[in-house]
Amino acid sequence: MAQAALFGLSAVLVALAAFVWRARSDYPANRWFAAQTTFLAAWIFGVGGLQGGTQLDGWGRFTFASASLIPAAFLGFTRCYPTPTRWPSTRLIQLTFIVGGSLAVLSVTTSLVVHQNVVTPQGLVRKSGLLFPAFVAYFIVAWIAALAVFVNKWRRARSIARAQLQHLGAGIIISAAGGIGMNLLLPLMTGSSAYSWLGPYFSFMFVALVAHAIIRHRLMDLRLFINRGLAYSLVAALVSVSIISVARLVAPDWATKAFLIHPDLLIIAFVILAMLSSPSVRFFGRVVDPYLYRGRIDYSAALRAATRQLSRLMQPSELSAELRQILTQAFVPESFMMLIRPFERHALEHLSDGASSEVDLRTIASFMTERPNPGVLVINPAREAGPSHTSHEALRAVGIEIVVTLGRRGQLLGAILLGPRRSGDAYFKDDLAFIESLGELASIALENSLLYRQRIQMLEYSDRLLESLNSAVVAVDISGKITSFNPAAKDLLGLADEHRGVLFDVLPSEIAWALAIATKQEGHQREVEVTIDHKSRDVLHVILSTAVLHDEQQAVAGALAVVTDLSAVKALEKNQRRIEHFAIMARFYAGIAHEIRNPLAAISNFISMLPDRFDDPEYRDTAVRLLPIEVNRIVRLADRLRLMAPSEGGTLARAHQPHRNRELRSRSNVRMISRQFSVIRAS
Repeated sequence: MAQAALFGLSAVLVALAAFVWRARSDYPANRWFAAQTTFLAAWIFGVGGLQGGTQLDGWGRFTFASASLIPAAFLGFTRCYPTPTRWPSTRLIQLTFIVGGSLAVLSVTTSLVVHQNVVTPQGLVRKSGLLFPAFVAYFIVAWIAALAVFVNKWRRARSIARAQLQHLGAGIIISAAGGIGMNLLLPLMTGSSAYSWLGPYFSFMFVALVAHAIIRHRLMDLRLFINRGLAYSLVAALVSVSIISVARLVAPDWATKAFLIHPDLLIIAFVILAMLSSPSVRFFGRVVDPYLYRGRIDYSAALRAATRQLSRLMQPSELSAELRQILTQAFVPESFMMLIRPFERHALEHLSDGASSEVDLRTIASFMTERPNPGVLVINPAREAGPSHTSHEALRAVGIEIVVTLGRRGQLLGAILLGPRRSGDAYFKDDLAFIESLGELASIALENSLLYRQRIQMLEYSDRLLESLNSAVVAVDISGKITSFNPAAKDLLGLADEHRGVLFDVLPSEIAWALAIATKQEGHQREVEVTIDHKSRDVLHVILSTAVLHDEQQAVAGALAVVTDLSAVKALEKNQRRIEHFAIMARFYAGIAHEIRNPLAAISNFISMLPDRFDDPEYRDTAVRLLPIEVNRIVRLADRLRLMAPSEGGTLARAHQPHRNRELRSRSNVRMISRQFSVIRAS
């Protein structure tokens, strides 16, 4: 029984090695993995031969010869997978293979490694040769070096590569640890190989984890397709073997009892019948099928669920994620890619990442141009000719098997690209009908999604525009509640985020009054200058404009107020007035200086001639006549300047202006009515 199990395990490993090698024989990692697995299978085959009890010495030599090459092959594999590294170098691997090959040759031809394999009542016993310690040291050192390289690559790997290395490394470590412990270290310490037959069974974990990594994580880019019948057979065989093994452990002599048929056959028949029952079928559909990437769906229920999922408004990226989820649950494709063509441009936009991202978008555009309505196209270059054949070849080369065109009202909107199913099954007629129906729903959802994104972009543009404005913008609904405002309104009008949804009485009275008039359609302000009270800046001069907002039926939906701060303008105007005042004063002072300079010039001339012409009667007569005139001119200028100075002791006097009084009373009444209307609106 043990011998048959070991031979079977060896055959499975040989099949695994052949499968990996044939998948990509030009890839060094595949070749090294096939070599490592082959040497492991040969070692297990040799251990199985030792369990036969004949030709023990030959089987023992063959076992050690096969084991000598396993560390070298493992070291070569770790260097190449998943990407080649500089260490270990090619020369080191060659040296390791030379050492392993030499030990293999010496194991077969001489007794320097192991000899005299004998089966005793305690189990298998062998004698170690002179080179057995060297063999143990070589095996452990080479295996630890390879394991160090493997662990280093695993630490640096990310995403799917890390998962692949994790499962592969777990299988290698478990199988190697069991083999080294049971077949090297334990015999080295005890001198007995009684438990050496247990070491190969750890390789079952290696086979299981590698198969899992191939099926679930595409280890070394391998594709293993298991159809439903084979999956049923494997599960039935596994369950049968487990039950038979447990039964023989519990009752060793139960198989010798007299039955109409052999008990093992009875168990197998029972398991097969159980597998055909409804609970087993449901278990298969819930556990085994998803594990093998095989979906079984109720098309009607799936279509109803898809209708509910796609009926809400969403962004195109969210729609792509929803469609990916629906199609993955139904078919588990190897790749999914969604392309859209927005309304505002004709270029295709790539929404999802995947292996199909390498496809030429112009090829897809040609397909979409020929098919403006929703439809399903199966990529099959054999049935096409001319340009279509070239396009089909290009799509098939990048792993595309299904193209679903999306459109509405004769307008192309996008496409969905699906790769082959990961289960290996084809897209059957019912599958294509479901995909076509889903394409109709997706076309409607995509049109709504593009319109929704367009609206969102417009709203975002409006928001950015409002944020960039220096003017305060406030919007209210028909009931007088504040619906939105921009950041400038917080500073200028004293609004806060908690004021959204409250009545507009929190606004300055002038702004609230203007909004109330606008919502009643009694008029709206256009660039009217008003003053408002500010908490920290006292009275502010602003420009106020209002507008009425309408809904789709052109009914009044609210009002909008735009308030522009005139503080800077008023400051500029004040500064300009000061400048103009200074200019006037400069001209005035220049004139005064000119007026004063003229009499002073005459007086200065008379004084300068006084020493020379003091005795001249004509000079004296002229001075007596002109000097008083010039002095009077200076006195008159001084009086004019004194009159222009502000009065310090002035008093107020009552002025009777009846027309002005009536105007002020009318303005006061209007302001009082306005405030009363604001109070009524707020209440």
